[in-house]
Amino acid sequence: MNMAWLTAPLALHGSRDFECSDFTPEQCDYYKNRWHFWYIADYVFALPTIAFFMSTIVIFILGHLLSSHVLGYRRFRGPAMWQRLIAMVRYLSYRGFHVKALRWNSAPVGVLLLGLAGTVFFFCMDLAPQPYYWPDIMYGGSPPLATRSGWMALACMPFVFATASKTNWITLLTGISHERLQVFHRWSSYAFFVLALLHTFPFIVYHVRWHDMEEHFSSSLIFYWTGIVALIFQAWLTFMSHSTIRSLLGYEFFKATHYIAVVVFMITFFWHCDYTLTSWDYFIATAAVYVPCFAYPWLRTIFEYGFVQKAQISVEDNGFTRIVLPAKFNWKPGQHCFLRFTGFGILPALSSHPFTICSSPSIDSDMQSELVFYVRHQRGFTAKLYQLALDQPGVAVPVQIDGPYGGADLQKFRDSDRLLVVAGGSGAGWTLPFIERFARRSSKAATQGVSGPLSLRVILATRDVSSRKWFLRTVGELLAKHSSFGVHVEVFLTGEAATDADLPEPHGLRRTTSSSDEIQTPVKSHEAQIPGREVQGRPPLALTIQAEAAQAAESGKSLGVFVCGPETMQNDVRNAVAAANLKILQGAKGTGVYLHSEHFSWA
Repeated sequence: MNMAWLTAPLALHGSRDFECSDFTPEQCDYYKNRWHFWYIADYVFALPTIAFFMSTIVIFILGHLLSSHVLGYRRFRGPAMWQRLIAMVRYLSYRGFHVKALRWNSAPVGVLLLGLAGTVFFFCMDLAPQPYYWPDIMYGGSPPLATRSGWMALACMPFVFATASKTNWITLLTGISHERLQVFHRWSSYAFFVLALLHTFPFIVYHVRWHDMEEHFSSSLIFYWTGIVALIFQAWLTFMSHSTIRSLLGYEFFKATHYIAVVVFMITFFWHCDYTLTSWDYFIATAAVYVPCFAYPWLRTIFEYGFVQKAQISVEDNGFTRIVLPAKFNWKPGQHCFLRFTGFGILPALSSHPFTICSSPSIDSDMQSELVFYVRHQRGFTAKLYQLALDQPGVAVPVQIDGPYGGADLQKFRDSDRLLVVAGGSGAGWTLPFIERFARRSSKAATQGVSGPLSLRVILATRDVSSRKWFLRTVGELLAKHSSFGVHVEVFLTGEAATDADLPEPHGLRRTTSSSDEIQTPVKSHEAQIPGREVQGRPPLALTIQAEAAQAAESGKSLGVFVCGPETMQNDVRNAVAAANLKILQGAKGTGVYLHSEHFSWA
């Protein structure tokens, strides 16, 4: 085999011509068995893998269509069978497990079951067929286990890339946001890598067994060294993307090296495949899926938002870095944008950072909408941004905008009769668009008869006294702009700061709006009264959700829960919501509870 770029003559597909001239009839029949005939392995193993992924996506597409157009809260609440079906889907979507020792939250039960189905599929397709190795060297140098593993690995590649980009076809068709697809991106990458290993090691075992490893390696050098290089870079992409390692290396370094590794991997892997049978079809499919999704955000940034915007940065009283950008587009609560700061050196300019939008678009046509982000600085780039805002308050820096992405389902928000918004720590800013949207809608309901949620309960848990004061002041300013009703705010101050603030212990789970349960907070030139209470200690989230769900069920109302916070808070909320839906599934009265979770870190 020569060392040319690719073996000649080039073709899109490799030949399937085969003759049994050197085999006996029995050997020929054995070799041409469906499960280990090399010349049809792409059809037998790669296409079923494609079918498995596509069937899964179709199921989610159908679920999205049913959820959006049939199973809405107000539009379709019965019969009881439908309610139990919704409750079952929600239970599987929310119920998870928390390993305290590892500080790790599992994926929901439904996602774990899907992962189990994938594991069973891959192991059965790869390990159930026999044999793993040829009984005689005359059958060739590609062991059956290596052949089928390679084709199944190659079939995973388009779906690894399809779930990698912020804008992607799966999100468009299923409604699953790109940050939630990251779990499938990681799992399909693991399957891709494990299958690549199962493709590689049988060659080593096989040729060591027949004592021709050195001879075979030297005669097939192009395939061996390209495969080894591709496997090394694939290992880097797989393991260095783990959140723990990514945090240690830094986000900018991770992002830059990730792209470099992808480019090297794809070139060497393309070379390694060398148009074997239909192998290049999978590279074409990967390009068709990924390239438009990669190009679209750049084109949108340039033609819709402008190549560079000027962002004003400053530091709030609680230490948050405030970033403000003009915007000419609409967005919804919980959405985020990727900001690329081009004036802080090469690495920040090459990587974009996801920040949650903490404002709402203007409803006044004469006023410019503003994107507002509140960022809690840590190490790395956010620390540099914070220091610049301290040194030069209000300084304008060049920024490229990519987004918005993700966010809460507005249909679920509007169709919920009761809303419960829960946040922890720096998630305080995340709650503001929910409060403002509810306040605007309740004002319209009072004057124009517009339907919408009847009540909003906001729970914030923080250990920072300055964040508590900033949050209450900001909420007071929001509510002062609207003639809203039905808002109830509860602030739980934890840690030593709770004692220093001299707040009472939490008492009961009641929701009141009496004058004795109003928070006094300064708003510009006057004092504002916010219906709610301040207490010390962690909020009893499970009991709160249980009580809210029970009250909603008694009155025949629906409940929507929205949460953003640490892993322990996420775990408490999702399992409490899952428990409420399990009761519906078991026959209890109610319309079920919807949950939207927003994580601090997923990218």
